Amino acid sequence: MASGEITYKTLKQAKIAYAIAGWSIDLEEEDLVIVSKQKEMSHIIHAIVSILTGFLWAPIWIALILRKPEIRKVISFNEKTKTVNILDR
Repeated sequence: MASGEITYKTLKQAKIAYAIAGWSIDLEEEDLVIVSKQKEMSHIIHAIVSILTGFLWAPIWIALILRKPEIRKVISFNEKTKTVNILDR
């Protein structure tokens, strides 16, 4: 566990915390929840770079926008140890 990481006692508690933080719930099962969130992109920096390069950067910027990168986490509950596990995917 990383320093400063929040621990949850139940799967429901973890799911609610991620939902409040703006994460989307992609899949919800009895002992498993998958949440995702879009990565932030600084459009101002991309616009400035596009202007400075004579819009040569614009196709790359558009490709980054269309790719829609996201962060995904798998939250599971281990019934045997009674712990909530969060994995980055």
